[in-house]
Amino acid sequence: MGLTRIVVMGVTGSGKTTVARALALRLGARFVDGDDLHPAANVAKMAAGTPLTDEDRWPWLAAVRLALRAEPSAVVACSALTHAYRDALRAAEGVGFVHLVVSRQAVEARVAHRAGHFMGVGMVASQFDTMEAAGADETDVASIDGEGSVDEVVERAAAAASALEPGLAVAPTLALGGPDARLSGAQLAEAVERVVAEATAALDRRGVRVLLVPPDQTRMHGRAGAVTELLFARLGELGCDVWVLPALGTHRPMTAAGVDACFGAVPYGRVLHHRWRDDLVRLGEIGAAEVAVLSAGALTRPVAVEVDRALLEGWDLVVSVGQVVPHEVIGMANFTKNLVIGLGGASTINASHLLGAVVDMETVMGRTHTPVRDLVDAAFERFLRPRLRVHWVLAVTEDTDEGVVQRGLFTGDGGVGDSGGAAYLAAAALARRCNVTVVPEPLRRVTCWLDPGEFASTWLADKAIYRTRMALADGAELVLLAPGVARFGEDDTIDRLIRRHGYRGRAATLEAVAGDAELADNLGAAAHLIHGSSEGRFTVVYCTDPGAGGLTRAEVEGVGYAWRPLEAELERLGVGPDTSTGARRDLAGAPFHHIARPALGLWTTARRIA
Repeated sequence: MGLTRIVVMGVTGSGKTTVARALALRLGARFVDGDDLHPAANVAKMAAGTPLTDEDRWPWLAAVRLALRAEPSAVVACSALTHAYRDALRAAEGVGFVHLVVSRQAVEARVAHRAGHFMGVGMVASQFDTMEAAGADETDVASIDGEGSVDEVVERAAAAASALEPGLAVAPTLALGGPDARLSGAQLAEAVERVVAEATAALDRRGVRVLLVPPDQTRMHGRAGAVTELLFARLGELGCDVWVLPALGTHRPMTAAGVDACFGAVPYGRVLHHRWRDDLVRLGEIGAAEVAVLSAGALTRPVAVEVDRALLEGWDLVVSVGQVVPHEVIGMANFTKNLVIGLGGASTINASHLLGAVVDMETVMGRTHTPVRDLVDAAFERFLRPRLRVHWVLAVTEDTDEGVVQRGLFTGDGGVGDSGGAAYLAAAALARRCNVTVVPEPLRRVTCWLDPGEFASTWLADKAIYRTRMALADGAELVLLAPGVARFGEDDTIDRLIRRHGYRGRAATLEAVAGDAELADNLGAAAHLIHGSSEGRFTVVYCTDPGAGGLTRAEVEGVGYAWRPLEAELERLGVGPDTSTGARRDLAGAPFHHIARPALGLWTTARRIA
């Protein structure tokens, strides 16, 4: 993405508003004054001469970021005083910064003669104290002389902006593959060797404690399991003390058979189990004001950031391994989500999933940056990054007619503004090319095969609803072929809540939250009930096998879905586990579109993904 959004930055009194307004007019872009987006509490604090803290600025920066995202072309006046604040705005995508450099003497003179503004002369010193000049990696920042006539400064700003490219001068540590690549086992092993060398270069390897954090069997086709097995073996050969803690989120603990299927030779005794309801450490919270901005006012409570205690137990290195693929809650799965949510506590998981539900999943799926991504990135940057040394390994795979193909592998260290963040952006860009299928017309009949090794509950199997809904026509039929689905929730509490309330839509679910204290204490379940509902727009048909322990017709219909017997439906459709994705006709000649691995992609019309 080229530069489409410009932030005119600098200390108070540097002329940001005047220059940004004139620059926007010149470029035909929308002008936004960041000062107008400060909450009332911030304005009162500054008017009283009290400098703002980070906690004061985060909600304001979130509002500025959303204002940038809302416009295809915008010029924003915003102080953006520090690298971290600029990182918060970079998540709007396509952003460049023009820094107006003005002397302190000139600023004090301007502010002294400025009438009706909440920032007085007494605030100038704190602005200069806080201001961080652009670092060498901040190649998306151009510093210009902010003194002289308005026309002169605007001319300099326009010239500087035209030469900028968005993004930091930071690249993934390793970027392997592309949209047509087919990474072999040998290439994967070679890549893992490089990962080990880079991640442990500064460590005395013998006895070093390393924690690998991969996904569980629900992302079997993402190839993270193969990478984990290779990492475990190679790190062990070097004398490292290696453990594996799968990022389960709310999923059930992995069995020995599941570990064997996912991670091969990794011993079951070396696998820890995430406990999302207990044994947690509370690190802090994302404040209510920031949550309100991210949710457009729908949620007004702080989000506690809590993670599995095991994540913080003295690891010299954490290697987060995962697949970047379109996701119903956060937009694109993995990166910081793998730790913050995958190893998060109930409060963090519940609140993040409800945020994804209230902002509307169809505005989220397949996007690199979203309100939930903003929340999760902020939680990692503020609370986990200072405590952990993390190396990221991010895979991209694609389901093809010849089976699942690994298209890419990207690695990096650190946080959002480091090579780890660059690895995520590169992987997300590739995933958008490989994992998003744009159909020419809305589909009227879709079938999805749900591998029994991956999907044992509707909590997981409803991914087939999430990933196809943007491609479905009004009145369409979505048929889920679910031989392994035997329950609704992954734990007894969630299972009970789904049975109690069913998939009745957003309005009914929010009403249920207001009247059911147990559901209110499990807001992730409420989010799932919203995500799993068609909102009456299309019909969901679950096809199960009660004789083999699957959900019964009464159970399926009891939560609001339609039901058909699996064996008869498979016979009628003429599909099975090995049927590839594509257009089909049933035995009567009626057309339908079959999807073999719905969790590996996103299906949409061009209108919905634009």
